[in-house]
Amino acid sequence: MVVQLNGEDHVLDLEKAARAKGGRLPFANTMIAFIDEGRRALDFGYEIAEWAKREPNPGWFTRLDAVQWMIPVEPGTFLCAGRNFGRHRDESLRFWTKQGVNSVHFEFPTGFIQLPHTLVPHGATVACPEGVKEFDYEVEVAAVIGKKIERVSEKNALDAVFGYTVFNDLSAREWQRKEMQNQMILVGKNFPGFGPVGPYILTADEVPDPSALTLDLKVNGETRQHESCSDMIFSFPQLISFWSRVGLAPGDLIASGTPEGVAMHRKPDPFAFYLKPGDMVHASVEQIGVLETRIA
Repeated sequence: MVVQLNGEDHVLDLEKAARAKGGRLPFANTMIAFIDEGRRALDFGYEIAEWAKREPNPGWFTRLDAVQWMIPVEPGTFLCAGRNFGRHRDESLRFWTKQGVNSVHFEFPTGFIQLPHTLVPHGATVACPEGVKEFDYEVEVAAVIGKKIERVSEKNALDAVFGYTVFNDLSAREWQRKEMQNQMILVGKNFPGFGPVGPYILTADEVPDPSALTLDLKVNGETRQHESCSDMIFSFPQLISFWSRVGLAPGDLIASGTPEGVAMHRKPDPFAFYLKPGDMVHASVEQIGVLETRIA
């Protein structure tokens, strides 16, 4: 849990602080268990944080610059929306029509599976896969599911969200293009390290309207993407409701899709914008934070 101490953000070790206070965690010491406990875990965390701030001890506080970052949660399922921002849909359809892919519909959300073992934390270095020349970025916001759901209504979908985090959907476009010619996509999105996620989870009680969040992505300080989630075609309630047909569990992730500005649709030369070794990528979502990834 991140708390402010003397005007600076620190990470609080809840387990250490709870023991120092004379108690213990009322749940297993994992993020999935914390999420599954829902409001009870949050209230416990807030209580311990307030106590710890009154009795600061370096044993349970760590400065952010000394933290070894991990992915914020280990999802069992990670579902990613495709072509889900209006302007990105338009630029994408123009491209794929030229490739002979014309059978596209928007009757319901479609997307792909991000394999959980591809996820890497804030500050990670991701290697460009051997032979890949079209290495692309996609800033997204991912909803963290907070409870077990199946066939939840759109009206109640956001009640199942624990919080939100930042996701950079790295992509090997030449692989993706070949796969999509066969109406499939897997490898082009799932090379090792292709899922930077984090650094934090912002709890849902601090995000009354996820459609108001703003996404931004910079490469070496240059803005490549900047858009509001209000441009989403299918909102988070719609995505969660539709995909809950397959069943979702605490810690699962649902990604928003990305706005316009990806390298593959840049003109006149996309290759001037694809990621290269040495590049520094900053993907951010308003209120949540900045996810930093170095390309090797």
